[in-house]
Amino acid sequence: TRFMATKEAPIHDNIKQALVKGDENDTTLIFRSLNNTERVFKNTTSAKVVQIEKEKPGDFQAIRPYVRGENYRKSFQETGNTDDSCWSCGTVMGLIHDVPTCKELIERMVSECESAIRGLQSRL
Repeated sequence: TRFMATKEAPIHDNIKQALVKGDENDTTLIFRSLNNTERVFKNTTSAKVVQIEKEKPGDFQAIRPYVRGENYRKSFQETGNTDDSCWSCGTVMGLIHDVPTCKELIERMVSECESAIRGLQSRL
């Protein structure tokens, strides 16, 4: 999820901004009735899928129009509409506050890790 919100990620900027604006409560679980749970961005489409799964557990054909890969592709590659498809993301989106380059992100991660290690070493 974190690398989706980088400058190099080949997805629409609206999706990246949804990750930046969202928090750990902006996800939901779908496909639970199919024993194939997936965490996705919480929107009207994913809410519809959750509702259909409650009404028709295990009936993939009932949710198929909402979870088609083509919907996902259009949102990510064409429209940038964050609401009309189910798309994967994790609760880590609550820790996403910007859209850096991959290089900047990796350097930041390494720096934060090194700081954490130094902090632990000082306790020994």
